[in-house]
Amino acid sequence: MNIIKNAIDVLKTKEQSRKIHVRAYEDENSAYILIEDNGGGIDEAIIARIFEPYFSTKKEKNGMGLGLYMSQLIINEHCKGELRVQNTTTGARFSIVLPIHPPIR
Repeated sequence: MNIIKNAIDVLKTKEQSRKIHVRAYEDENSAYILIEDNGGGIDEAIIARIFEPYFSTKKEKNGMGLGLYMSQLIINEHCKGELRVQNTTTGARFSIVLPIHPPIR
């Protein structure tokens, strides 16, 4: 939900047609959730930092910089999955990869 909320916040500032596309699929090992918007993408100068705690681009909106950090922590540590981001030609794509059968530890 945090990723979708962030996409909505970005799209509110855009004049063009606003889209958020959510797609899910699986293979024999993993389930995938892809969330993609057409909001112009994430500045390459900061994309490597967006999962850091207290890093925010929403200073004027009182952003605390914990949303994406907590999202990644939950997916990586608690679900044993991965949260990734990449820019596309029109916006940003977040990929959530979750193991279908987590390894026994």
